[in-house]
Amino acid sequence: MKTLDQLQQTARTITNLRPAYREILDFYKEVFRVQEESLKDIQLPPIMIEPGLLKIKQKNELPLIDPSEFLIDLKAAARTFADICGLAQALAPGLSANARFLEKALSRTAFDLEALFCALLNRHEKAVQDISRLLDVPAAELSLFGYLSMAPSIRACREQLEIYLAGMPELQKGYCPVCGNPPDLGFLDQDGGQHLHCSFCSHEWKSGRMGCVFCKNNSKDMQHYFFNEEEKEYRVRLCDHCHRFIKLVDLRQMDREFFPDLERIATLHLDMQAREKGYINEGAAGNEAYH
Repeated sequence: MKTLDQLQQTARTITNLRPAYREILDFYKEVFRVQEESLKDIQLPPIMIEPGLLKIKQKNELPLIDPSEFLIDLKAAARTFADICGLAQALAPGLSANARFLEKALSRTAFDLEALFCALLNRHEKAVQDISRLLDVPAAELSLFGYLSMAPSIRACREQLEIYLAGMPELQKGYCPVCGNPPDLGFLDQDGGQHLHCSFCSHEWKSGRMGCVFCKNNSKDMQHYFFNEEEKEYRVRLCDHCHRFIKLVDLRQMDREFFPDLERIATLHLDMQAREKGYINEGAAGNEAYH
């Protein structure tokens, strides 16, 4: 079990390697600390999947639940929302003004936080835009604060749901077997096996190394990658069939603990390079919200 101290040490190591990420990593490592503290207070009933429905999902290779079915501990999430607003004011100059406004609005119950959570879970972009206009806060920033606040509850649900995957064959799909969302990051383990990291619930699952992780196209002419000699632990795989990309972290090239959320943040330059080349990754779409 990796500890919060190890996460902090890894953040310092990455910052020393890439000083340009100091500000964003200083913010996020404190966000992760607050989320870990919040996780201890989460009180949620288990999400139950009836045996018959589970068999249907297994047979048809469907995710266990839809994201809208995640449960959120509203009290814990509201405290986390306020804490993250405070961190943003202290550590994230680009977010500080709106964070201050949101913290005050929350204390005055000037907006319905539960409605924001519901809109994000149900992927109701119009509802998020409506709240954004009401508060005069960019939707990307509002979504960022909302998701970071819900994350401990989502993690608690995901860890409970993973029990249903025990003993099931690995689907090796390009979507999360828990919630169906796309991966925002992949990694190669010490044996060279490839795994994917869910952009929403952070579940990790095995994926075959051949072909595109999203569309499964296996044509060598359609599959490419790029990397930087100075960052040998990273590479980006590109698919010319579906025009999507996935960042991969090679753990065999690393001498630090692996925390996917830290590596995802410390590789935003790779997302930008891939998008400049014309490729997308829906799972990584919110990574730049901090900026």
